[in-house]
Amino acid sequence: MRKTLVLACLALVFTAPAFGFSWTFHDFGGTVFDDNNNTSPIDYPNIGYLPSPGHGGEGGEGFDLEGLFFAEDDAYLYIGLTSSFGLGAMSEDFGVFSSGDVFFGFDGNKYDYAINVEEGSLYAVDEWSYIPERPGSYGGRPMIKNMVGAYQIVSGDIIGEAGLMLTFERGLETNPLRPPMDASGDTWVWEFRIAKEDLDVSQYSSITIHNTLECGNDLIEETFPRDPIPEPTTLMLLGSGLLGMGVLRKRFM
Repeated sequence: MRKTLVLACLALVFTAPAFGFSWTFHDFGGTVFDDNNNTSPIDYPNIGYLPSPGHGGEGGEGFDLEGLFFAEDDAYLYIGLTSSFGLGAMSEDFGVFSSGDVFFGFDGNKYDYAINVEEGSLYAVDEWSYIPERPGSYGGRPMIKNMVGAYQIVSGDIIGEAGLMLTFERGLETNPLRPPMDASGDTWVWEFRIAKEDLDVSQYSSITIHNTLECGNDLIEETFPRDPIPEPTTLMLLGSGLLGMGVLRKRFM
């Protein structure tokens, strides 16, 4: 499949700062890449663990999911997603393939909620779809389709709106899978902010986040263990302990 990236924008175009990327909702640090960059968890036929098509002169950079990040505070969940495409990528032979919705769930349930990436609506998911069986996609290959998993929301209830920011950064990708062309090797960074009050979850030990592209050319999915947020009582006990240590130290001196 010979494919060329077509970029779609939800936000203004920015020039990448020399020190790295500047996040809007939560500071995940200067990098937007992780171990998913230029690799895929799926062993594609005749290609291997590269975003397909990852061979020959084309490479797979135009269809690469490159990083996934998660954080939280008292009020919000934050998700950072890095890809080499915006709202979609285009095959010269098969047309546009759109970005999949961002699914997430808690304690092993990864498809309970989803963000519609085109409108930013937050859903409690009733039904979702696999990647479609259309020309140019992997939907006709049951093994890959099942590995890719959820692609798009089919039905559910809108329970809120996610904060959404999509920015384009030129030149962040230093190791593209194909020679640089008009947009190849450049990076799109998605940021999502989800109000906890919109979710029917108060206690959980982990969150799983899932995303793919309509053609199934790459998949990104990761489970993040929860960092405990100290309860007010715990903070009071900690403060009392530190105060007591300070008093003892002063007496000792």
